[in-house]
Amino acid sequence: MNREEARLELDATTLRPQDASPEARAQAESDPELAAWLEQRTAFDASVADAFQNLPVAPGLRDSILSSAYARPKKSTRWVTPTLIAAAACLAFGWALFWPGNSAMAAWESESLAAVAKVEYGVMKLDEREASLEAVKKHLTLAECPCPSALPPALAGLRTYGCKRVQIDGHAATIICFELQTGKEAHLVVLDNTNLGDCPAADAPCFKSAKNWRYASWSHGSHVFMLATTADEAALKKLFGLV
Repeated sequence: MNREEARLELDATTLRPQDASPEARAQAESDPELAAWLEQRTAFDASVADAFQNLPVAPGLRDSILSSAYARPKKSTRWVTPTLIAAAACLAFGWALFWPGNSAMAAWESESLAAVAKVEYGVMKLDEREASLEAVKKHLTLAECPCPSALPPALAGLRTYGCKRVQIDGHAATIICFELQTGKEAHLVVLDNTNLGDCPAADAPCFKSAKNWRYASWSHGSHVFMLATTADEAALKKLFGLV
């Protein structure tokens, strides 16, 4: 792999460095000029991700876009209206793919899945990067963030990528990212269940799916958990010893 090939690959994975190949990462480590470029590029992409993360989203925006896209126009020109409709349809399609939650879910459930999707697709960067759950828990404990006290052994033994602090349905929450299998991650959302509506059953994971996501939710002590992945349901259930 030459420098340009490594640069192109690293450019596509600045917010998800674990997705870069070992060859590209090794090239950056041995090439000071490439390493300096990668540092600047990562900082820029992180600032853009932060800006998008902080953009306010108007209630009902998705429904409004969809209704505008499919409404029959009263007046039209030769190209302006079809172009706008096509653009709105593309935006709506992208929005629908990106946001896996829906109105049938509990608020905390929908918001949790949406936050996980942001992390999965690199829109929201991790606050801390650590390769083990114990290291992640140390950060969370010091920051006084929701931290899991007990997890299924198969999940607790997975390699981690790091964690992200978020707000879910008005509650402080944490997302911990695990390497489930090659090319697939599992994201654990942990939040306090005080005054939280529609809490799942205690210590009995409930399995559901939405779009291309599979997830399990349960309660334990004072916390509610959601574990979500784009891997198949068997891979998810295996973490609970059910396969």
